[in-house]
Amino acid sequence: MTDLAVNTENANTGQKGTLTIVAGYDLGNSSIKFVSSDRQIRFPSYLENCYYRPTETPTEGYVEYLEGDALTKLDYKQWLSGYAAYDANPKNHLRVTDDATAKVSQSLKHLLAVLSYYPYKASIELVICASLHERGDLEDQLIEALTGRHVVKFGGKICPTEVKIHVLKVYDEGHAAIAAFAQNLNTSKQNVIVDIGNRTVIATLIGSKGHLANRKTFDNGVEELIRMISVNPDFKNRLVGEIAMPHLIRQGLESTDKPFWYGKQFSFQDVYQKELAPWVQKSLAPVFKFIHPWKINADVCLITGGGSRLSSVSEALQAKGFVVADNPVWANAIGLDQLAKMIHLRSVNEQQ
Repeated sequence: MTDLAVNTENANTGQKGTLTIVAGYDLGNSSIKFVSSDRQIRFPSYLENCYYRPTETPTEGYVEYLEGDALTKLDYKQWLSGYAAYDANPKNHLRVTDDATAKVSQSLKHLLAVLSYYPYKASIELVICASLHERGDLEDQLIEALTGRHVVKFGGKICPTEVKIHVLKVYDEGHAAIAAFAQNLNTSKQNVIVDIGNRTVIATLIGSKGHLANRKTFDNGVEELIRMISVNPDFKNRLVGEIAMPHLIRQGLESTDKPFWYGKQFSFQDVYQKELAPWVQKSLAPVFKFIHPWKINADVCLITGGGSRLSSVSEALQAKGFVVADNPVWANAIGLDQLAKMIHLRSVNEQQ
C-alpha cells in the first residue's frame, strides 16, 4: 500500500494557478520516497515501459510524456511506475537495481509519476533536493535528466500538466539524514550514520561542525537477505517448482498485518530466522568493523534505512549502543526536504 500523508492546507499555489512544490526526492533501490510540506509519498521503485497507451490507465503511477526537454531522450513516452508497474508485469518489471545508471535513466519517470498522486493542476513548478548512493559523475547526469520543462498527462486526468523541475542540489545518500535529526545530534562532535538499505549498507562518518569526514559503501543490503531466503531449500520446497518473486518476500518482511507471509501461500518466518544471522555476519559485521574507530568517540551512532526495521535487528542494534532513527525509512527523504526548503528560502531572500 502506498504511504501517503496529505495536508492540503500547506499547498503553495502561486500566481496564474501554478502549484509550487519544494521537496526532497529519494530515488532508492527499494522505493521512491518524496517528502514535501503537504505530502509523503512512497512506492516501490519499479518501472514498466508501455509500447502504447493502455486502454484503461491507473489513476496513480501512469505517465504519458507529450512534449518537453526530455522528448528526444526518452526511450518510451508512456510508462507505469510503482505499484502500477508491478500490477502490469509482476515478474519482469524494471527495477532501479537493474544497472548502475538506472538511477539516472529512470529518475525523471519516477519523479513525474510522483506527481500523479496530486490533484490535477495545469502547471506545477517542482523545486527539489535529490540524493545518490555515490554521486561522482552521475550527479551532473541526474541534474540534467531531471531539469527542465515537461508536459505530461497522468492517468485519470483529461488535460495535460506542464511541469518545470529545478534541482537545487544532489547529496550523497544518508548525508541528508543529518538535517532530519540535527536537533538530536551534537554537530560539534563526531557522529556516525549507518544506512541499511536495499542494495547497500552505507557508513557515513561526520566530523566536528557537520562536515563529511569519511564514507564507505558496502554491498549485501536487504536485497541479499531476500536472495538468501529465496534459495533456502525449505523455502524452495514450498514454492513447488515456482520461481521466487523478490517483491513478495519483501512484502512479507515489511508487513505488519501478515508478517513473513509469501503472498497468501505460506509463512517463511522459520526460513528468515535461519538466514538472518548469516546475513548479519555477511552484511553488517564488515560495516561495524569499519566504523569501530569512530564509534568509540562518536556522540551518536545513528541507524537509518529500511533494514533497521527488520525483525530482531532493531533490538540487536540498540543493545550494541546504536540509536535507531524514529522513522528510519523516511530519514533521508525528510532531510532532503528540509535542505530543499532551506536552500530555496535562501535563494528567494537573496533575490529580494
